[in-house]
Amino acid sequence: MDDWFASEEFSRVPFVRVLAEIWRQGLSGSLYVKAGGGPKCLSFERGALVLDSVSFEEKDFLRYLLTSGAADLMSLNRVEERAEKADGSTLRALVEAAVLPPERLFDLLEAFARDEVLALIPDGGAEREFHTRSGPPARVYVGGIDIPGLILEGVRGLADDGLPAEALPAAGEILRRLPTSSAGAFGLSRAERYVLSLLEPPKSLAEVCASSDIGEPAARRALLALVLLGLAGPAGPKPKTAKFGAELPPAAMDRLLGLFNAKCAFIFKHISKEVGPVALPLVGKAFDEVRGRLDPALQAAELKPDGRFELKTPLKVSANIAGDESRRSLLRSMDEVLAAEVLVVKRTLGPEHESALVRSLEKVGEAP
Repeated sequence: MDDWFASEEFSRVPFVRVLAEIWRQGLSGSLYVKAGGGPKCLSFERGALVLDSVSFEEKDFLRYLLTSGAADLMSLNRVEERAEKADGSTLRALVEAAVLPPERLFDLLEAFARDEVLALIPDGGAEREFHTRSGPPARVYVGGIDIPGLILEGVRGLADDGLPAEALPAAGEILRRLPTSSAGAFGLSRAERYVLSLLEPPKSLAEVCASSDIGEPAARRALLALVLLGLAGPAGPKPKTAKFGAELPPAAMDRLLGLFNAKCAFIFKHISKEVGPVALPLVGKAFDEVRGRLDPALQAAELKPDGRFELKTPLKVSANIAGDESRRSLLRSMDEVLAAEVLVVKRTLGPEHESALVRSLEKVGEAP
């Protein structure tokens, strides 16, 4: 587990950021939160929310059934009496007393688990601890509740004056669209997709809010969701293929293409060392996700078993003959590929591996 969960920052960041980190790192364990309504326990399995015997509180669930209108007080009293007489579970009594059919029971259990999380997003919880679990989870009632969906629902429900400014970059920091999973996989709203499109080309938070046609609060809300999901983030340091400008001579492209391949092979070797044969499909998927945004010439490149890209003849022609703008487009695309591969390291192996890799990449291709 990342040391961040034991840091002071973990105890004070917005609660929705904690959810994002658990999901991003694919953690299993229990999150204990002390909020205004009392202590809560949330369980996670490989980065997804689960409702298990550790996190499930019968009295809280019965209260939820009553306040949501799913059951009346007389029915719940009958259920509690039945459970006490049989010395059994309240859940079983709910079904046997014909208060809830089985499928409806599980629907309400999932809605209850989601409601417990969403209620914590506005206030964040004053105290929190996260304990990882290496073995199998306890008895699971509902599993695989999608964290990104909870993040989106929670952020959308925040009041304009309740948006946590500390979860967003500073107003002047440049934000860019990140080469991560397809935005379509998250069920973004039209407003969120619109704000994501504003980040091409990259802009500062202030520039996005100023240029947005949906107003500053809505733009900030959408940006918060995009940052938490890893679809947008600070431009920050990226692994560069090389410095370039209009004066770049065409003959230098062969060397830069070689350097690009050396960096790709270096990243691939790092991933392979940690995860083995699945490294190739991981890198291949990352390339496929950004392929549509690349220079047309690089789109034809083929990923080889050692992580390098086989560059077709038209690519070299485009780079060396077509002019400075084509070369700049190609170099930007190389950086996009490298950034996508570094993101594979971050999401698969964690931020510490990512940081070490980026530092090492700076030295690849340097003269001894």
